[in-house]
Amino acid sequence: MSCAPVIAFILLIGGPQNEPPPYIAQGNRIERQFREYHAKLNVFYRKLRLAVLRDAPELAGLLEEEPPKPILYGYQLLPKLFDEPADTDQNHLASRSYSWPATEKYVRGEDIKLELANIQLDGSLEPLEKLAGTYRELVANEKTVDQHIEYNRFWQRAVAMDRGRYDRLTEIFNMLRQNDADVNRVIREALGTPDVPSFIRVARSDRRIRLHVPIYTDIDDDAFLSKAKSVIEEFWQAGDDGTQYSVEVEWKKVSFRNGPRRGAHIDLRAHAAAFPKDGAALTTGAESTHAVVGRFIALGAADTSYRTIAHEFGHILGFRDGYVRGYRDLGSDGFEIMEITPNFDDLMSAPRQGRVQTTHFKLLLK
Repeated sequence: MSCAPVIAFILLIGGPQNEPPPYIAQGNRIERQFREYHAKLNVFYRKLRLAVLRDAPELAGLLEEEPPKPILYGYQLLPKLFDEPADTDQNHLASRSYSWPATEKYVRGEDIKLELANIQLDGSLEPLEKLAGTYRELVANEKTVDQHIEYNRFWQRAVAMDRGRYDRLTEIFNMLRQNDADVNRVIREALGTPDVPSFIRVARSDRRIRLHVPIYTDIDDDAFLSKAKSVIEEFWQAGDDGTQYSVEVEWKKVSFRNGPRRGAHIDLRAHAAAFPKDGAALTTGAESTHAVVGRFIALGAADTSYRTIAHEFGHILGFRDGYVRGYRDLGSDGFEIMEITPNFDDLMSAPRQGRVQTTHFKLLLK
């Protein structure tokens, strides 16, 4: 009998001593640093608020109640949906990278700023109004660090679970970095045409084409579902030459006997596999909101923009990401995740800037 599965399992969990692999160990270490920083920011807030209430009560409105806690994720924890204007910074072939060393540097930088603010507060070296502004900046940056931690957790694990696929994407990433003469052709060839699921139905009438998309969900919050439906249907419409294209989402409620408890960390793929197959699925419990092409959307608990929801719905229709995500192996520091975005007018390439085009619908119909 082959022992390959056992060997693969040992490699995945880090060895016979159950030591986690570097991308997990580094994440755990940096997340501890981040939570220690959060506790210190809480102390600074309380000291600053006392000083403001005592010496400058007119400034109390500048302080939030307290720093928001790091985002928790789990089953049935829903994100807050918010509107986000399209980003107007459309630099061609933009690239970004994420890693644990970069995130740790970010946390240390914020810690230094906080130490300086504490010194200024204790010594009355800065006006309280300025320190209140510093506090608000620290809170905003803390939210960004939290997002970086979630992002690294999700995508570094994805790389570890499917190195072959990400090796190919890394080759494409490097091609795009070296020569951007025909990036859209490279993207199309690499990612292919949409893998349209069979449960999508097409309705045609008077130069109107509507795609009906059934989606099973175990989310009970009707207000959330209503908002998500209106966001998706508003984004996914386009028209040219007198033909109007649109989508219609149909929620289908399901419940699972002896299902996960609220807030539980779950095996998302196994959970999604329990949904009926004659439709897509929308569920919760992700560290970071994401989708599996043609199958399901898994929601994280962090605030999520309308554009992100519309982008993830595009995966349900069968589209892959129009940006390329590669990686570098950093050894004991885990992985560096590298992204490149070539097309800023396409929602599936650039969720923060792009739009749904008639080309999307034509590819689906084709």
